Amino acid sequence: MSHDMKEKTVVIDEALERTGFGKFNIFIIIFSGFVLNNVVLESVGVSFALPVLECDLHLTHKEQGIIGAVSFAGVIASSHFWGFLADTTGRKRIMQPALILGFIVTACSSLSPNFMTFAFLRFLNGILLSAGSATIFAYLGEFHCQKHRNRAILCGALISAIVSIFFPIIAWVFINQNWEFHVPFINIVFKPWRSYFLACGLPGFLCGITLFFLPESPKFLLSAGKPEEAIEVLKRMHRINLMNKEPQTEFMITSLLPDADTPMSKVKGVGKDTNLLVYIMQSMWHQTAPLFKREHIRKTFLSSLILYIIFFSAHGVYMWFPYILNNAMLYTEKYEEPKRLCDIIKFVQSGNLTIVEDDNAEVCSMHLEISTYLHTIFLEVIYVSLLLIIMYVIGKLGRKPMLFVILFVCGACGILAFSIQVPLLAIYLFVIELCCGLGITVVNAIVVEIFPTNLRAMAVCISLMIGRIGSVTGSNILGVLIETHCELALYGPSVALIVAGALGFLLPKANNVIKPKDQDNTP
Repeated sequence: MSHDMKEKTVVIDEALERTGFGKFNIFIIIFSGFVLNNVVLESVGVSFALPVLECDLHLTHKEQGIIGAVSFAGVIASSHFWGFLADTTGRKRIMQPALILGFIVTACSSLSPNFMTFAFLRFLNGILLSAGSATIFAYLGEFHCQKHRNRAILCGALISAIVSIFFPIIAWVFINQNWEFHVPFINIVFKPWRSYFLACGLPGFLCGITLFFLPESPKFLLSAGKPEEAIEVLKRMHRINLMNKEPQTEFMITSLLPDADTPMSKVKGVGKDTNLLVYIMQSMWHQTAPLFKREHIRKTFLSSLILYIIFFSAHGVYMWFPYILNNAMLYTEKYEEPKRLCDIIKFVQSGNLTIVEDDNAEVCSMHLEISTYLHTIFLEVIYVSLLLIIMYVIGKLGRKPMLFVILFVCGACGILAFSIQVPLLAIYLFVIELCCGLGITVVNAIVVEIFPTNLRAMAVCISLMIGRIGSVTGSNILGVLIETHCELALYGPSVALIVAGALGFLLPKANNVIKPKDQDNTP
C-alpha cells in the first residue's frame, strides 16, 4: 500500500483526532451538559413543588414520596431497553424523539387534575428521560478521540452541575407567584406550580430541536456499516473546528477502519424467524450475566450496594430537603426556642404553623420561604466547589480513601444535623450530608478500574441502575416515616453513608482483577 493510501485510510480514532478540537466539540460538550441537566431537572426538580402540590392536589406524605420517586422508577425500568435501542438504531435517533415527547408529557402532567394522573405522567416522563440518560455519554464520547474523550465527558458533567445552581432560581421565579386562572375543558385551576413544570421540561424540548442540526456519531455510523456517512460527519467537524485556524486545509481521509471499540459487526439484524422481544431479552442477558458469576459477583455487589446507599441520601433524602428546610424556616421566623429538626417537623405537623383565615378555615401556603431557595443555591454552589476540589485531590489521595473521606464526613454531618438544637446550623450540616452525591463519581471511577475492559460499561450501567433504586426507595421511605418515625428516617441514611465508606475498602485493587485468558497464555 502506498504512502498516500495509508494517509487516506486510517482508524476511526485517528480520524477523530485529525478533525481537531474546536467549536464543534465545545458545542457538543455544552449540548450534552444540558441533556444531562434536563434529566436531573425533570426528575429532581419536582422536590421544589412538593410542598405546594401537597396543598393543591391534597397529597399525603406517602403520596408525596411516590411523586418524588416515580420519575426515577421510570428511568430504572427502561434504562436497559434504551441502551439496547441506542446500540442498534442510533444515538440521535433514540434521543431526539424521546426529548421532544418528554416535553409533551411534562406539559400534560402540568394539567393533571389529581394524584393518579400526575404520578402516571411523571412515570412516563421518567421512561423518556432514561433515553437521554442512557445514551448521552456514548453520544458525547464518540465525537472525541481517546486523547480528549475523558476530558469531554468530565466537562459535560461539570456543565450539568453548574447549571443545577439555577434550579432554585427557576423554582422561585415560577412557584412564588400569585396569579391563577381556570381551565374550562379539564376543570382545573392553573396555578404557578404548573407553569414551573413547563419550565422544567423546556430545556429537554430545546435539546430535541437542537438535534435536528447535529449529526449521528461517526463511530456509530461506522459500526452500522455506513462509512461514507461517517466520513461526511468527520469532514463537517474538521471544517467547523479548523475554518479559522487552517482555512485551506482539506480533510483528506477517504476510508475508515474500525478500532477495538468500534467493531463493524456491532449492529446485527434480527432474523426472520426470531421473535423481537426474545432477541432483545437474550441480548440483554448475554451482556449482563458475566457480572453475576463467581469471578465478578463480589465487586458487582459491593459497588451496587455503595451506590444504592449514596443515591438513597443524595437523591431520595434530597427530595425532602425543600420540605424540611421550609418547615425549619417557618418555625425560626415565629419562635426562638431551640429545637431539633425532627422536633420542628413534628411541631409543624401538629398544626401550630397552619395559616388560619378569619372564618377559622385552614388554608395551605402556596409559596415557599425565600430562604428555602437561598439555602438550596448554597447547596448547589458547595457541591460544584467540592467537585472541583475532588477532581484535583483524588489523584494524590487515591480513590478508595477519597470515597471514605467523602462518605464519613457527610454521614457524620448528617448525624450532627439531626442531634443539635440550633436549626440554622443543623440545616448547614444537612447540606453537607446531601453532598454525598460526590461519591457517585468516585465509585464509578473505581468500577472502571476494577472491572476488565469488556465488562466496564455494563458494570457501570448495572451499578448505577441499582443505585437509582435507592433514589426511589429513599423518597418513599421518608414519605412513610417522616411524620411518625422522623429520627429513624433521617439518622438511618447518615449511619449508612459511614458504613458505605468503610465497604469501599473491601473492593479489590486494580492489580487483583483477573486477566483475560488470552493474556494468561502469553509467554
